[in-house]
Amino acid sequence: MSLKDVLTNSLLMFVVATCVVLIVKALPQTPPPQAAAGVSGDGSGALAPKNNPTPTLADRDGVKVYYLHGNTRCPTCRTIEADAEQAILDAFTDDLKSGKIQWQVINYESPGNEHYATDYEVVAPNVVLAMFKDGKQVKWKGLPEVWEHVGDKAKYFAFVQNSLREFLGRPQVAPGRASVLAAPPAAPPPVAPSVPPLQAGAPTPPVPTTRSTLPSSTAPPAVNAIRSPGESTQPSLPLPE
Repeated sequence: MSLKDVLTNSLLMFVVATCVVLIVKALPQTPPPQAAAGVSGDGSGALAPKNNPTPTLADRDGVKVYYLHGNTRCPTCRTIEADAEQAILDAFTDDLKSGKIQWQVINYESPGNEHYATDYEVVAPNVVLAMFKDGKQVKWKGLPEVWEHVGDKAKYFAFVQNSLREFLGRPQVAPGRASVLAAPPAAPPPVAPSVPPLQAGAPTPPVPTTRSTLPSSTAPPAVNAIRSPGESTQPSLPLPE
């Protein structure tokens, strides 16, 4: 075989190998079996995230208290959020622990959350109450009045707490009363006895003085002093000479 034939055959083999590589790369890649089964393909065994997770029990039965806000967060908006969360925590601690009530903060301008603004007719940051039963929302209520009470924390707390009580069908608490157990009030300071004022022209009352009980050095001797037996109680007189 001549050198020319060897070079020709080598060139043909190179062309064939190149074509095979290009064909293999053009074929669609088949995902590994683990990834196809919903398991992460990094070998960790963790479940791959799902776009539509199954609703939890709290989603099916309970009330969600949403604070819905946009990308712009002003100081007043943050105060509305913080005070609403604290008001719910103070009055509904047991419901939060059991999952009957859930507090959730959502940016309705984030991708995928735009429907919150449409569903709850939100045009500005707002607190929204939504009740779920058997996986479906049965009613909801917006609380735009939080903007009116944000300057007065006591009124703000009472409004948010009573709005949620009414939404749950529970009796409301009169404004001004504490919604949670508070420390007992401090005892009032002692009141000093009242002294009637002196009238004009009235004499000044005498100031009482303390008299000493000790006998004075010039005091006469006691009359009935103790004497020895047979001693006369009469003073002795001189005898005549």
